[in-house]
Amino acid sequence: MSLLFPTIAAQFDFFSGTLGVLASVVVSFIAITMVASYYRFQHIVQQAESSQPDEMGASADDILRVQLARYLAGCARRGTSFAVSLIHTDNPAVEVRIGASFVEAIKLAARCGDVVCIFDGRTAALLTEAEPEDTAGILRRILGSAESASPELEQGSLRAGIASYPGHGLSGRELLQVAQNGLGQTDEASPVVMPEIVDFDDEDEEGAEESVAAVVESALAEEVAEGESGPKVSKGWKERRKNVMLDELTGVLKPSAVSAYMQRMMSEMRRKKQHVALFCIGVNNIEHIIRIHGEDAANDVLVGISKIMQENLRADDLIGRHEKYAFLVLAQASLSEAEIVGKRISTLVQQSEFVAGAKRLKTTITLGVATYPEHGRNLHQLYTAGQKVLDYSRANDIRAYAVYDPQLHDKVESKPMKNIKSVQA
Repeated sequence: MSLLFPTIAAQFDFFSGTLGVLASVVVSFIAITMVASYYRFQHIVQQAESSQPDEMGASADDILRVQLARYLAGCARRGTSFAVSLIHTDNPAVEVRIGASFVEAIKLAARCGDVVCIFDGRTAALLTEAEPEDTAGILRRILGSAESASPELEQGSLRAGIASYPGHGLSGRELLQVAQNGLGQTDEASPVVMPEIVDFDDEDEEGAEESVAAVVESALAEEVAEGESGPKVSKGWKERRKNVMLDELTGVLKPSAVSAYMQRMMSEMRRKKQHVALFCIGVNNIEHIIRIHGEDAANDVLVGISKIMQENLRADDLIGRHEKYAFLVLAQASLSEAEIVGKRISTLVQQSEFVAGAKRLKTTITLGVATYPEHGRNLHQLYTAGQKVLDYSRANDIRAYAVYDPQLHDKVESKPMKNIKSVQA
């Protein structure tokens, strides 16, 4: 009997050792699979905008789902909105594929962070980070540019259906369905359609609140692994929709919205280790224009200057109203590039005539610029420096572009802007 115990013990050790080896193999296999899936995901994201789907061993649907997953995860993490737009042409002479002139024209008209991919043989998909109230205007501009750049297309021939995250849904499948519905409602009179966003009641919102981490997890699971996600609602969505960010007169950011948007862009540029320039722009002669021609004429001048900036700055630069007759511009630019931009905008304004009723008015602008990392590490520091330049130039009747110089401009008393807090961006 005593001889049996060593045998049983030996068998137990053998079985436990075998189970340990099997467990290690299973864990290793799972880890390898996850790593391989991650690298395949990154590979698709990196090559999706320059390669045909079949060259990558993937379908157009695969690429669109991966790009949607990336946008869903990123915007959920940042708490921002984005739009899925399906841009359709019925013209068989127009090729809809990566590298074709039609798709390249959309890319050129879109902002640098936007994503263009293929939905089907007649339709391109555009993913762009934007608030829902801004999206239709952005799409009209992009459609106009694409039509002008493609000789095969007639003006007004393109159609686009739009879905907005999170208002129309939290999954890629929901957003694509809404965008298709919008596309189906387009016609000659309404070439761009975004279906109405229906708000849930406050009681439903309370029960549907979830953390950002859960949204990211569900987005990735639904888009990459094709899992199912339930109809959840972001609690802050209704407030974001009601808070219109654009100034009705000039079409740029309201003073109340400048800080939030520019802080976010500043943070992103710092994370990417990119140079940033903040322009403080004052409009000259406004008091004289009001006294002689009236306040409506002054507003017409502001609208004209705003239009010049919107047409001649990059699409991803931020422009906002500042004070009553001034603007702020935050742009990705080095110190030398900022000088070129500042001089170009100054010259364009100086050469322009602004229509105010039956009159044609002229004016100039004064620019003060500060750059990251040379003149500050956050938006508050850049604003303080740039505003000192502007105030110094105004006090000395200097109507030109100038870069912040501590020895010269620090003699001016700081005038902090209440909407730009002294925080790290």
